[in-house]
Amino acid sequence: MDDIILYVILGIVAFIAMMTSAPLIVKGIIILFKKTKYSQMGQSSQIRLIRQLHDSVEVLSETKTGAIITITQKNTLDTFRTDGVKIDSNISSQLILALFNKKSPLHDGAIIIENNKISYAGTYYKITSKSVDNKYGARHRAAIGISEQTDSLTIVVSEENGQVSFVKEGKLFKIPLGDFQEKLIEFLKA
Repeated sequence: MDDIILYVILGIVAFIAMMTSAPLIVKGIIILFKKTKYSQMGQSSQIRLIRQLHDSVEVLSETKTGAIITITQKNTLDTFRTDGVKIDSNISSQLILALFNKKSPLHDGAIIIENNKISYAGTYYKITSKSVDNKYGARHRAAIGISEQTDSLTIVVSEENGQVSFVKEGKLFKIPLGDFQEKLIEFLKA
C-alpha cells in the first residue's frame, strides 16, 4: 500500500514538473528552429545591409571613430538596453557615420539594427561582469555583455586604434578590414 501511495505522489510531482516546464521547453524549441532575421531577408536586402555596414565601418576604422553596432538575430534587445532614441530608419552608411560623429549627442551609445532597419541609436548595455583585458574599453565590455545575454552580433570599432571586432556569444573576434564582408556574412548566417 505504501508503494502505491509513493508512486501516485511521484506521478503527480512528475506531472506538475512537466506542466510547469512545458512552456519553457516549447519556447526553447521555437528559438532553436527559428531562422535568424538575416536569413529571412531577401538577397538584395542582405547585400545592401552588408554593403552599408562595410562602407561605414571602413570609414569609422580609418578615422578611429569609436562605434558599437548591434545586429539582432532571433531575440529582441528591448529588455537588455537602456536609454536610446527610436530611429526606425533604413540602413545607410551616411546615417551610421552621422550617428557616430564625435559631435553627435548619440555617438557614445550603440545603434541597434533590427528587421533591416536602424531601430535605436544612443542606447546602452550592461557591461560584462567577467574579467576583460585592460586594453579593451567600455564599448568592448558592453558588446561582450549584450552578447552574453542575447544571440545578437555586435560590431565594435576601437577609437584607440581603429581595430574592428565582432562580438558574439561572449567572445571577441578581431576582424581585418579586408575580411569584413566575408566574416560578417559568416557570423550573420550562424
